Amino acid sequence: MEFENPTESICGKRQSVQGFSVYEKYGVVLFHTGIAAVYDLEAKKSAPLGAFRLGSYDAGCDKRYINHANDCVFGQKIEGERFPLLYVTAGNSGETDEKGFISYCAVEQFYEKNGEFSAKTVQRIYYKNDGIESTLFETPGWGWPAYLPDGENGFLYLFSARQRTRKGFSGADNRYIVTKFRLPDPGRGDVTLCPKDIIDQFLLPFDVYFTQGGTIYKNILWYTFGCGNAEHPNALRAVDLERKEFVLSEDLSDTQFLDDEVECCGFFSGRLLINTQSGKIYERIQE
Repeated sequence: MEFENPTESICGKRQSVQGFSVYEKYGVVLFHTGIAAVYDLEAKKSAPLGAFRLGSYDAGCDKRYINHANDCVFGQKIEGERFPLLYVTAGNSGETDEKGFISYCAVEQFYEKNGEFSAKTVQRIYYKNDGIESTLFETPGWGWPAYLPDGENGFLYLFSARQRTRKGFSGADNRYIVTKFRLPDPGRGDVTLCPKDIIDQFLLPFDVYFTQGGTIYKNILWYTFGCGNAEHPNALRAVDLERKEFVLSEDLSDTQFLDDEVECCGFFSGRLLINTQSGKIYERIQE
């Protein structure tokens, strides 16, 4: 399936493809700065059903705070609402400020009325690393983790690494880090998570470069890597969250992706879909 990029008509400039998640027949693609577009995955039409700015839209002059919208995952559903909450990895920096990691989680409530879509930020989740030295845990990443909700079981995971995951930045001691929290009640408003809130953490071998985006499905964390070139080839990993290990490792460099940068993934009718920078959504064919 191919999809149109509607961002130029919304903000006057074409923005890059980023996060992707699925609910029922709706595929939601996010674009840099925090623009969302909703597509009908059943009809497979390239034109979006609607495109709009998220509540967390940010295209400001300080590039560290621009909403890169690198990852998004539908989480739990609030009673009376049509759509579940969408958890968006926002920010555009691995640095920290007085709130903690500049990269934070924007929790968006989607709405649909008379065919018009919109979204409102109902919560912001920050992580502040103060006090980590008093625990048995590691810093949950070099500063730019992906926020992945498990709405079914009520947990929030941060997926990142000890160091940046690009060649030239990653050392021999790099590891992927999965850190587990309770999923904050969205009725609490903005929340800052700290090391004392960590309920579990485990490390994974660092065997693939360039983190992109992921999702959680039936207690498996699926994640995409790479940017579609020889230096950082595309790849897919699956992590069993109970066994705390990789259970699938796939090289995508020789598939139809080839030189098309993968971005994120989601499940539609039990099938894994992966979106790409060129504006395509691919289905993973299981052998």
